[in-house]
Amino acid sequence: MRWRVVFSVGSIVVSLESLCGGAAHAASALPGEATSRPLFIREAQRELRELGYPPGPIDGVVGRRTRSALVRYQQSERIPVTGYLDAETMVRLDIHGRVSRPAPRGESKLSRTSDENPGRAAVAAP
Repeated sequence: MRWRVVFSVGSIVVSLESLCGGAAHAASALPGEATSRPLFIREAQRELRELGYPPGPIDGVVGRRTRSALVRYQQSERIPVTGYLDAETMVRLDIHGRVSRPAPRGESKLSRTSDENPGRAAVAAP
């Protein structure tokens, strides 16, 4: 009898995972079309900084300060406020255009300046 209960519970968990597309923790997933790709997040952080919404370090991570900058930007643009780098915010910030543009001469897309990442060494361009 006890074995049947354990088996049934295990089957329910497996079923829920398959319904959620394999994600056991759907609540921790990003909403809608939000991205967590560091390249896009870094570009968004750079653009937010240029527009006067300080996102903290340009590190490709959506931390507390980046989320706050996103919220303030979304509010000012009158787009849905999610605090995430979602599809609408990426379009408004022209993230895909910024990522696909060639880097300025003498600078690689991977290079970092000291003002973007204080305390980290710059990556030299090849």
